[in-house]
Amino acid sequence: MSDIHITLGDLCQQLSISRATGRNWLRLGKIESQGKLPDGEVYFTEAYVRSVKESLKTGERQLLRSRRNKGYVSGKCLYDRYVSENCVSTSEVKKLADVLAEKGVCVTETAMRALLADCALKLLISSGALLRDGCNDIKTGKTGENADHVTGDFTGKAGFAENELLLVYIDGSFPVGIWNVLIDDIIGNPGETADWIKANREFFDIHYEYQKGEDVPGLLYMSIRDVGSRKAAGSYYTPTDIVRKMAEDVFGDIGERMERRKQRLLDPCCGTGNFLIQLPDDIELCNIYACDIDEFSVQLARFNLALNRLTDKGGSNEAAGIQTIYENVVCTDFLIKARFVSEFADHGFDIIIGNPPWGYAFGSDMRRYLKATYRTAQGKGIESYDVFVERALELLEYGGALAFVLPEALLDVRNHSAVRQLIAESANVRHVDFIGDVFSGVQCPAVTLRLEKSRDAGHCEGAEIEKNGESFVIMDDRPLDAHGFALRISDEEYRLLVKLEMAENCVCLKERADFALGIVTGDNKRYLSNECLDGMEPVVTGSDVYRYRYQDSGKYVDPDLALYQQAAPAELYRAPEKLIYRFINRQLVFAYDDRQRLTLNSCNVVIPRVEGLDMKYIMVVFNSRVAQYMYEKRYHAVKVLRSHIESIPIPLADVRSQRDIIQMADNLMTCESRRDLYDEIDDAVRRLYGVGDEDYEFIRRTLSGNRYML
Repeated sequence: MSDIHITLGDLCQQLSISRATGRNWLRLGKIESQGKLPDGEVYFTEAYVRSVKESLKTGERQLLRSRRNKGYVSGKCLYDRYVSENCVSTSEVKKLADVLAEKGVCVTETAMRALLADCALKLLISSGALLRDGCNDIKTGKTGENADHVTGDFTGKAGFAENELLLVYIDGSFPVGIWNVLIDDIIGNPGETADWIKANREFFDIHYEYQKGEDVPGLLYMSIRDVGSRKAAGSYYTPTDIVRKMAEDVFGDIGERMERRKQRLLDPCCGTGNFLIQLPDDIELCNIYACDIDEFSVQLARFNLALNRLTDKGGSNEAAGIQTIYENVVCTDFLIKARFVSEFADHGFDIIIGNPPWGYAFGSDMRRYLKATYRTAQGKGIESYDVFVERALELLEYGGALAFVLPEALLDVRNHSAVRQLIAESANVRHVDFIGDVFSGVQCPAVTLRLEKSRDAGHCEGAEIEKNGESFVIMDDRPLDAHGFALRISDEEYRLLVKLEMAENCVCLKERADFALGIVTGDNKRYLSNECLDGMEPVVTGSDVYRYRYQDSGKYVDPDLALYQQAAPAELYRAPEKLIYRFINRQLVFAYDDRQRLTLNSCNVVIPRVEGLDMKYIMVVFNSRVAQYMYEKRYHAVKVLRSHIESIPIPLADVRSQRDIIQMADNLMTCESRRDLYDEIDDAVRRLYGVGDEDYEFIRRTLSGNRYML
């Protein structure tokens, strides 16, 4: 094992760092190579890599202090949510992942290929395809129907141990006929792979069972790759139950079997091919296209598609099928137009389905190309899935379906306004399924979104919405535009939302308020104290803020704002009066401050400047159920943004009405707990909005919750 050469790229993958960081560490002497390969590239021994990983775990090496480099995750991760509950090979994959983690194995590309080729070969044998193809039985020399079915107990049936199977295949003693091209691609360099197997036989006593529609190679690939490397590539493979549901939705809507079998389909980010193996069997193989930039994933996808489509065909049909798969499933970049067209004919697709990468880190050359080519790449940051949606809509035929797994944020977060505008110009929404946090280790709610490209675009009437186990159909058309897609709520909720937003005699804070972010210290351990040391003063955090007032947290900071990474001008924190609010929150929670307190970045500041409206009155409005309804139904956000606050209409009120409401608010702020008083204030505010009893009861009933009282 000590003779295995690990490249810098392999080392970076193991540590979940970029190649640029790895090169920098090498230049600074934070890591040391053990020599150079014939091509001049440096290499590391497996023992050295293991020692680096162990020293990072124990803290002996302080290389990962910055936030950017904290992606390193020790051990492996079984991504068992990826396959169905009925997948019998899950336990075998877990067994392998556990032993690799226990022994601290550096899973290089050679190791990856050896383990995946072993898996592929055993799945092929388990499927029974070799018997139908007339491949020779390794022990008896029999062929076809007379051959022993080599599966399960290899020693008893084939005369060799299960951990020797791939070695026997590599030395040519176990022919697999036309399937050899697929297996050989996965193996890569047979000499290096064979050497790794001989040095690591203990990892090959694994049995895999073929089941149609189960992407076992994909499960294994993700479970033995380093978690951090998946994050850097934006690779979050879609769980099988969601893939199957998406396929059923798309093809169920097409209808006639003869019609759908002719549909030209593309998965532009196919990974290991899970979407491809869930397609209906009557979709002709010649109409299935796929690509990915990860060559190894493409090789696994080809094998998966062949295994699920061709194992019951036999002979020349299998040979023709494999040739078609090689022509249609390729390693190319979907976003580079000239390269994509060179692989596929330059005409449209009827269906584009898949899960585009999220948060992919493009290189500088690619960023320049994207900015010059795509509308959705014009902002400060380029979000990979936005660009994928734009390119997919370009390639889609009119009347065709686009079905993608996407972050929920695409529907209404301001950074995605460009892709929303593009969708509104070229497609209609047909189906949205709010599937929540479905990716292991990723807290980012997702949706499956199906669009139909149309010359009469910008509509969602008739769209089916699924959320929290319930579903409804949008009967009243709602505008689709760059500002946001209001697709989470029912027609009744939407009608009331529009009614409130269009209320008369209201004013918004846009251009009528000063906003400030709380202090970002850059190092809370250094600057935040639990004791009031000399020169320090109290600071307010988000968790200290409740509706109407805040409490002292017992946290203290130095008032010198120049010390910190980021701070607003001092006069905003020191204003004679201001409103402070929880920043990370699904509800509007505002408090009044006239003590000139500093705030941390979880607690932001707004100073309204609306002629004729008292600041305390504005606080009361923002704390009301009506304001919460508008915020929750329009944005469904986890961060209270300036743009959200600026958009909420505030009823204009005369001096007497404001005085009465403020008096009640003052009474509430001096009480320990007066929920009845809050309800009395809230009732007064809803009347200023013109909300009747029936609508007000509906608001109370449909709000998600009402916490953060005094």
